[in-house]
Amino acid sequence: RPAAVFDAPALAAIQRANLVTLLGPDVADLGAAFDSAAATQTWGNAIALASPEGPYNVAVAVDESETVVGFAALGPLLDPDGGQGAAELVALWVAPEAQRQGHGSRLLSQVADAARRHLSAARLSHWVTRQDIFRQRFLHQAGFRADGAERSWQSPAGELVDEMRWSTRLD
Repeated sequence: RPAAVFDAPALAAIQRANLVTLLGPDVADLGAAFDSAAATQTWGNAIALASPEGPYNVAVAVDESETVVGFAALGPLLDPDGGQGAAELVALWVAPEAQRQGHGSRLLSQVADAARRHLSAARLSHWVTRQDIFRQRFLHQAGFRADGAERSWQSPAGELVDEMRWSTRLD
């Protein structure tokens, strides 16, 4: 379903849990450095600006008890080499305890459809950290490939994190 502003704390918690799992061994004190209040505010703002009709879209996956167990965010690809007709999967996170139940695949399918319909996108891209082998396998199985673009960013704990962009054609 489309995300609602009241979902923002759940999105921040899911993001934090995944970042700690993904980067924890390599990034000192990430859990303490992650600002949950700021992340909740950021996701609340993003959801408030989003629309199921695009260009920005935030969707959530819920379990049988209507608890948010994952989310995906979509927008236009703003990379300088992005070109026309490209969309970015800005975020795709599933709570660690809800992974491998199909939530990620359903969210990816939903945002790919939204990218085609509302952004007229012919390509969907997603930035992935080098060490996230699970995400790379997931994207590879969904038809994505590393496209050669790379970047680095500084984690909340001050560590440098390397990413590569993965892309797929939507047409």
